[in-house]
Amino acid sequence: MRVLQIISEVPPTKSGFARCIKYLSEWLKRLGCESDILSVRDLPHILAGEVKLVFGKSILRKIISNEYDVINIHGHTPTFSDVAFLLGQFTRKPVVYTLHCLVNFYLSPLSKFYNIFTNQLLRFSDAVVVSSESYLEFVKGCKEKFVIPWAVDAELFQGNRIMHNDYQVLFVGQMRSYKGQRVLLQAIKGLDVELNMVGNGPDLRFYQELARKLELDKVRFYGTISDAELKRLYLSSDVLVLPSISKNEAFGLVTLEAAASGCAVIASDLPGVRDVVKDFGLLVAPGNVDSLRHALERFENPSLREAYVEKGRRAAIRYRWEDVARNYLQVYDTMIKHKNRSRNTNVF
Repeated sequence: MRVLQIISEVPPTKSGFARCIKYLSEWLKRLGCESDILSVRDLPHILAGEVKLVFGKSILRKIISNEYDVINIHGHTPTFSDVAFLLGQFTRKPVVYTLHCLVNFYLSPLSKFYNIFTNQLLRFSDAVVVSSESYLEFVKGCKEKFVIPWAVDAELFQGNRIMHNDYQVLFVGQMRSYKGQRVLLQAIKGLDVELNMVGNGPDLRFYQELARKLELDKVRFYGTISDAELKRLYLSSDVLVLPSISKNEAFGLVTLEAAASGCAVIASDLPGVRDVVKDFGLLVAPGNVDSLRHALERFENPSLREAYVEKGRRAAIRYRWEDVARNYLQVYDTMIKHKNRSRNTNVF
């Protein structure tokens, strides 16, 4: 079987999209499935904020080639995933759409209408895959839908904990407004914590300036770092915080990475995120500074923290990339059989 994965971001970009496609493709190949990737950087395109305008002819040529048995589109990425999906309808091959998250970073009316538009498009897919039970409710009218949670390379982040004296808090993610860094910086005001913030993005300078205005002298911004350096920070941190404030955050891979390394986890109570974190972390109201500050104060207690850490280690090892790839293969195989049956039924 040969699959074309269409996704906006791939390594070396540091993002949830990029990490997911890296591990999914690697494991599909280990299991005997050829998995090629087509990303925005492979095509002529124009970037307009979060919107990636691509020229459809190049995508169409790739999609309608006879090389692939299945087209797997990963979205949303306005307008990249939409163009790819519409062009995918020109082929008789199965089109599987992996819905990573909803749009929630534009003006509210635009986000609402775009999500309605996406849901209408998904009716024409052969199957839709979401990463949590919570997201099933957002997918309506499609032919088939499946839940396949993402996973963690637990061995990559496991190791001996690095001893330290201060209360160490960690944030890992892109520097974008929906990630909730403003809430985190406001929440630690007045607390005796050291905060390390890992990630790059368009709002990095804004958060650096905000930390200065709040007179937070124990905040360090790292920018983009290697997995080896990230592992070191996980192993030397007490708590990871995922303070996201919108449905753009639909799973939270970093919570599993932190759990595997022995960090306690605090995360926003959002669809998808709560499905993962409820078993081993503290959930807080999205955008609520007091709720996050209270959770951070609770985890200052090492005994309480350790109880959650043990839950996290046990939970993390259940999320395996091999299982993700096997489940995707099963979806691909099922859709190919459905498509072949449909063709045979229509032959007179």
